[in-house]
Amino acid sequence: MILNISNQTLENQKAFWTAKEIAQQPQTWRETTEIVANSSIHSFIAPLVERAKKGELRIIFTGAGTSAFIGEVIAPVLSEQLGCVVEAIASTDLVSSPYQYLFEDKPTLLVSFARSGNSPESIGAVDRVNDIVKEAYHLAITNNVKGALFVKCSQNPTSCYPLALPDSTHDQGFAMTSSASNMMLAALLAFAPQRFNSQWVEHFSQVTEKLLAEDALAIQTLAHLPVKRVVYLGSGGFQGLARETALKLLELTAGERLGFFESTMGFRHGPKSLVQNETLIFVFLSQHTYTEKYDRDLYNELIRDKKAREVILLGDTSGQFHAEIYQLDDAARIFPFLVVGQLYSFYSSLHLGYTTDNPCPTGEVNRVVQGVTLYSYNN
Repeated sequence: MILNISNQTLENQKAFWTAKEIAQQPQTWRETTEIVANSSIHSFIAPLVERAKKGELRIIFTGAGTSAFIGEVIAPVLSEQLGCVVEAIASTDLVSSPYQYLFEDKPTLLVSFARSGNSPESIGAVDRVNDIVKEAYHLAITNNVKGALFVKCSQNPTSCYPLALPDSTHDQGFAMTSSASNMMLAALLAFAPQRFNSQWVEHFSQVTEKLLAEDALAIQTLAHLPVKRVVYLGSGGFQGLARETALKLLELTAGERLGFFESTMGFRHGPKSLVQNETLIFVFLSQHTYTEKYDRDLYNELIRDKKAREVILLGDTSGQFHAEIYQLDDAARIFPFLVVGQLYSFYSSLHLGYTTDNPCPTGEVNRVVQGVTLYSYNN
């Protein structure tokens, strides 16, 4: 049994890999922590970060789909920790409109996130940076040591560094789960080792283990509610997290349940119009005493409106879950918050009768994107 579902049911609904990959995350986070600690990645990154702090170098996080949202989640966290701007620009944007994002005379470190490393945009983004930027550096964080991105970055050790995470995080399921959380973690550990260490990882890993053991049933119950729209809201990097969890729901229910995302404050500016009695809302609560006020204000407003089917405030001391997410700082909250979104999407997929490991078997969308033609660029 995994995530309170029998192995037979998981096999019948072709959901085994997704369940396994969600459940395995706390253990894989510990493994990723060891991989980063035993690597030489800090010696590659440290001098580049020092240049970024002086305004002499750009740091861009990139990827496609979930891999792009990794950057949106952790770039604000690392900007705060490093004292310099860390940008998140999707590889799909770098490939399709490189002239709007890249500059010849701006030295750049491109940090590429990729589960397989075989998506065309993974290589395309690296090539466009090399085409345009005179002084370019590359860090590839991937779950596939055999992927094209890892191989490409291995060929130039003077300006590139490839980091492969545990083989078990090269998710076999359609939707990225353990692959995404481990790439997020690896980047935090690599760029800010003085702030993020093994003790910090162990704390939120234990909280997430309790979430998986004691709160999965409550999340499964939420997934059985008759809702059509699910909204995820968060401030700062939690907006990127909201975007990722909304995508998970769209992916695993083949769009039958519509996932929406917005910043906590931005939700009032139009998007709030979508709330009706078949809407479920998750609010990712910040631990920061300043930001928390804005999160709570919107949560209380949504409760007073009495329009949504249910509004869940995640990370509150009086929340309906047993796991002590409220004890964690905002960077650590990323991980159990992410798992809540994954669990809700997983249980929704099962409840609605989809083959969760491949919810679109007719092939309109694929685990590794298909149908992309890369064109040469002459700047």
